[in-house]
Amino acid sequence: MKAHYYSGWFDESLPVNYLECLRNDIVDKKSLVLVWGCWSGDELIDFVKDSWLKPGGIVFEEYHLVDNRKSQEEGHKLIREASALLLLGGDTLPQLNFFAEYKLAAPIKESKANIIMAFSAGAINMARKGASAKNLGSQEDTTVFYDGLGLDNFCYMPYFSPNKYGLAKDELLPISQEFDIYATTPESFIRTKDGDVTAFGDVYLISGSKISKV
Repeated sequence: MKAHYYSGWFDESLPVNYLECLRNDIVDKKSLVLVWGCWSGDELIDFVKDSWLKPGGIVFEEYHLVDNRKSQEEGHKLIREASALLLLGGDTLPQLNFFAEYKLAAPIKESKANIIMAFSAGAINMARKGASAKNLGSQEDTTVFYDGLGLDNFCYMPYFSPNKYGLAKDELLPISQEFDIYATTPESFIRTKDGDVTAFGDVYLISGSKISKV
């Protein structure tokens, strides 16, 4: 059973309930593989290891970063053999282009990892549909919807503010007729397991042109 975690970026520590869920879901701690491609640096590994995971007692034997410094062959091997994957944040469309250029969709979907943590851009791109809405915190000039990796059959949006929903309502409602949109506020997250969605914190569902708190 694979678990997928969707959230925005956490600048300091992971929420306590996030760490509790991870401790229950992670069954193998041999290797954690971080995936990105537009900006990179080994300090990302140190941040994830020391600021996010170690405070929750989660320590892996090995940590790897798959970025544009790695060969495609090496990246595929690391991802397929990972115990857990972590899709980093950044810019959504450049990251998606990196996934395409390095042909990472299949290795990510076929990885033996039983858990995938995805943050911000990585979480947007992990879902069936990505959404970058100009009125909901995105830096894009226009609202953009595009195909993601499709690990879960919905659209995901982090950094959601219900107070700003009305500003983007006309742009979000059409896609909500086709796909459910799960929107998380800055301190919340969702976890999917075998297709079931569990919400932690303030999470909203936009579906069939209606918005409701999960």
